Amino acid sequence: MTNKEQIQKFYLEDGIRNVAALEEFLHDDVILEWSSSDGVLNLSKQAILNLALELKQNYDISIVEITHLIEENNTVVVKYNQKIATIENPSELIPIAKFIVIWEFLENKLFRGYQISQPV
Repeated sequence: MTNKEQIQKFYLEDGIRNVAALEEFLHDDVILEWSSSDGVLNLSKQAILNLALELKQNYDISIVEITHLIEENNTVVVKYNQKIATIENPSELIPIAKFIVIWEFLENKLFRGYQISQPV
């Protein structure tokens, strides 16, 4: 499977809320640099796993719609929109943010991520 195919599978199969999938996809030394409306966060593997647990607990449904997916060498860029449904209202999908992430691979795992998000 190519890096691009791995990224596509990861995001489309709700990997961002799946701790088991994250354990498989993330390199032990992964760092995600996330520029958001709250500032810049540098997330380690454990911090990413903690965030996945929080997302899983707070949202009944999470849907990622990939709009762009580009691969060059060991780098994949993915642009996507995320919609969620809360536990209290699982029938209503709410767009929450737009994301662009540049992922660098090492040993066939996500190693360095550079993410920018914007609320919708």
